Amino acid sequence: MFINIWGKKIWYEIYGAEYHDTLLYLHGGPGASCLDFVDQAKALSEKIKVVIFDQLGVLRSDAIAGDESYSMEYQIEMIEEMRKFLGIEKWSILGHSYGGMLAVLYAYTYPNSIHKIILECPSLHFEDSAKSTAEYLSAHINSLNDKQAIELCEKIKSADYPDQTEVVWDLSTLLGYVTDMELRFYLHGISFEEYQMSMDTSEITDEMWSKGERHLMKLLEAQPMPDGSLQKRVLMTDNLLPALPKITAPMLLINGKYDPACTKNQIEYIMNHAQNVTQAVFEDSGHFPRIEEAKKYTNTVLRFLDDA
Repeated sequence: MFINIWGKKIWYEIYGAEYHDTLLYLHGGPGASCLDFVDQAKALSEKIKVVIFDQLGVLRSDAIAGDESYSMEYQIEMIEEMRKFLGIEKWSILGHSYGGMLAVLYAYTYPNSIHKIILECPSLHFEDSAKSTAEYLSAHINSLNDKQAIELCEKIKSADYPDQTEVVWDLSTLLGYVTDMELRFYLHGISFEEYQMSMDTSEITDEMWSKGERHLMKLLEAQPMPDGSLQKRVLMTDNLLPALPKITAPMLLINGKYDPACTKNQIEYIMNHAQNVTQAVFEDSGHFPRIEEAKKYTNTVLRFLDDA
């Protein structure tokens, strides 16, 4: 299905439409889509309504034009417009990886629109996540005996990045060297083949996949606000951890024990500074607990949402 927001078509699906309590899923990437959440949406929809969607510029939603202004704030406003369109007074939100940044920003911007927040393996400070990931990949990179790859890995681990966009491209380049696909996708409890089988990509074309690069590029642009003001936009490279103490809604942190993106530093900050937070550690998971330990994940989410 599609919803039209400001002349843009956004692809979405609803599972468990008969229920009142609603959970919105915010996918990561940027540009990863909601494809790999469908199985969880079906499982969760036995008790609650679940809304999933592809963000603007991703897969089935409209592409972003080259001269079009786009930002995280724009994404947040689109989410709020979606809530109004669907006639939902309040919903809970679940953000995975980069989607965790969106969840935090949305909860900070529209506190009266949400019941509860779930952060699944969130990356709330990209540089910190990149350095942790480089450390995680270090042994594999060294085993390749590729001087450029080894030097890049060491750079990410130790460099101070005054230009935060540089660390995004450095990490992307480093991941391109990785030949072990379980490591490349931060998996632990399942194989890469099992990860692939967890989603249906039969109707996804190469053209749809290609949209994601511009989606990422736009989120890295330090564009002026649409009204011409000099107010700084929020960038995906910004550190969103300091926003957490200002969020009052109940929060659940789900993290895989072997996930390099949701770092020890970020977990400690979340647990020490969020006002009303609990944690669920998935002992046999990397970055995708919802796939790696699916039944435990479903039960954990439903239990959290059901608690008064």
